[in-house]
Amino acid sequence: MNVSHLLWTVLGGAAITLVLSYLLRRVLPQLTRKTKGDFDDLAISALADAVIPIGIIIILVLTEQDLGLTSNLKVAYGVGLRTVVTIVMVRYANRVASRFLTIAARRSGGEELQQLLTSLLPLLRALVWIVGILALLQSLGVKMTVIWGLLSAGGIGIGLALKEPAQELFAYLMILLDKPFTLGQTIQSGSMTATVEKIGVRSTHLRSLRGELVVMNNSTLTENTIQNFAEMNQRRMIYSIGVTYDTTVDQMKAIPAMIEAIIAQQEHSTFSRCHFTEFGDSSLNFELAYYIDTRDYTVALNDQQAINLKIMQSFEDMGIEFAFPSQTVYLESDSGLNKES
Repeated sequence: MNVSHLLWTVLGGAAITLVLSYLLRRVLPQLTRKTKGDFDDLAISALADAVIPIGIIIILVLTEQDLGLTSNLKVAYGVGLRTVVTIVMVRYANRVASRFLTIAARRSGGEELQQLLTSLLPLLRALVWIVGILALLQSLGVKMTVIWGLLSAGGIGIGLALKEPAQELFAYLMILLDKPFTLGQTIQSGSMTATVEKIGVRSTHLRSLRGELVVMNNSTLTENTIQNFAEMNQRRMIYSIGVTYDTTVDQMKAIPAMIEAIIAQQEHSTFSRCHFTEFGDSSLNFELAYYIDTRDYTVALNDQQAINLKIMQSFEDMGIEFAFPSQTVYLESDSGLNKES
């Protein structure tokens, strides 16, 4: 063992490594801050994090001959050295890739892309680790056919076990990319109307109109037809009003104009039409349609409620009665036509 050469190599390598680390952490960042782009800052920061591990690896490589190791120890030393190199390279690649993708997503300005990247980063890091481990095994002389066979056999079992999580992940990606809804929007899925509070990798948290929290699997949510009320520029309200057959012709003529005047008084409502449309079994039916120019569900209900109450009040003032299901039966007798209600 050449002790003097070993010490000079260790001390010299350590000194050079520390100087480079100081330059990368203290001096060069002051120069890169003056540039417009972020890529040089990212590169300098990544090199500063990796310079000490790389310096240690270079020192270990240079001192291998000076250690005077036996053949068995050299094999073990080589395996350990390659393992350390693989770990450093994988961690460095993951760190640089993560920072680069994060900056790119932030520059795009899309919250959905940033959320998608945050969800996929663990998977991307795992893939880099798998590639690094496979490269290490191949460099150590392991037969890759055996490895690929084990991976193929294990992949089938893992695929079956991860079928449901993968389905939920794909549904989550579809929600982020297609954006059928976003946080805070009111949607209807099936028979449930609720507000979106959280979009997770596996499930979405909804707050129903009654106030309870509903946790629904992403796949179940996307399989149903989704109605997004937040995308409505205006709401179209249409329904029927039935009055009794005792209503006079003059009263029937006055009803559309009266309803139009009531709707015109509301801040967010615009009258569309009101027509006498049908002689029903027990009522004379009008069809009413108007628009409410708001996406806020509560504001729309407030306008609708105010209109309905004013219609009831106006009908009461005019002596008009709302119809309810009823039937009049006429009986014919020998003495003539008798009427029985």
